[in-house]
Amino acid sequence: MAQTIKIKRTTGTGKDSAVEQGELFYAYGSGGTYGKRLAIGHVNGGGNTPEIIGGSLFMDMLDHTKGTVTADSAIIVDDNSKIDSLKIGNSNNAGGIELYEGSSNGTNHIKIVAPVAITSDTTLTLPDGAGSNGQVLSTNGSGTLSWATVGGTLTIAADSGSNDTVSLISDTLTFEGTANEIETTVSNNKINIGLPNNVTISGNLTVSGTTTTVSSTTVNVADSMLALATGNNSSDAIDIGVYGLYDTSGTDKYAGFFRDATDGKFRFFKDLQAEPTTTVDTSGTGYAVASLVANLESSSVAITGGSITGITDLAVADGGTGLSAAAKGSVLVANSANTLSALDGGGSVDSMLLYTASSDTISWSNTIDGGTYS
Repeated sequence: MAQTIKIKRTTGTGKDSAVEQGELFYAYGSGGTYGKRLAIGHVNGGGNTPEIIGGSLFMDMLDHTKGTVTADSAIIVDDNSKIDSLKIGNSNNAGGIELYEGSSNGTNHIKIVAPVAITSDTTLTLPDGAGSNGQVLSTNGSGTLSWATVGGTLTIAADSGSNDTVSLISDTLTFEGTANEIETTVSNNKINIGLPNNVTISGNLTVSGTTTTVSSTTVNVADSMLALATGNNSSDAIDIGVYGLYDTSGTDKYAGFFRDATDGKFRFFKDLQAEPTTTVDTSGTGYAVASLVANLESSSVAITGGSITGITDLAVADGGTGLSAAAKGSVLVANSANTLSALDGGGSVDSMLLYTASSDTISWSNTIDGGTYS
């Protein structure tokens, strides 16, 4: 006689209230804790939760071709332990693969993680082979990776000399300054190139800016002639000179000398309160003619529009009289070479001028004796 063996079952998803130890139980419903699952009574017997040991829920996950990853199914590798693809990630975290060290060494791992946000699907195709020592992975911009040699050489060129090549792997590129001209320093991955505190320029220096400021307290110039207004070669519109700044009672003033472009004359000035530009404002506030203390020598000197004051009596040899004053009615007489004196006529008695040869003198006299005259 045929025998039929049945186990406990339900069309729902729950478990029977009494599944004895070793007794089988199956729920035909979908979902819940036991839906589509086969369970066996707990080791402690009936009122305890049966242990799930199988069911169509799990078998359905194994109904696809091995080696092919299928949604909502288990992963079954093929005969070569391969699968066709694998998707890693969930709604909370970017996908990643953790590669662990040997368990005898510890539990550390290396994790390869995708970006949290990816703009579009990207396929990276690895190159064939392991590459050569020192090579790195390089991309063509379209996802194809290849092995590439890092660095190679860099060609260094300059205004003079021959080009040089630097290996970006083994060589050191040095930025070297010139003594007293350029200095270089390296700090925190930065190269600073500048001038030292004391600079010596062996060649010519041309400054094309509009303003050159020199803060030196001492300026030594070997050139015996300084050229000013070198750009004034098409007209005569600017003054040419030198000026300086000084302060009296809290007021800045300027003094100097210049060639006045309006008349071509050289002028010394002082007390001007407006700094000169291309011209000196002779009508500016405080402008005054400065005094010149010097010895003048010229074959011809013309003094016009004023008088000479503040000097000693001009000697006869220099075209003067040697006298600072002369009385009324006096005449100039010379009793010795290059010496003049003022002979006072008295002004009250009619007299005549008399020269006495024996004494070599000249005098006034109102008496004529009986001498002989011719």
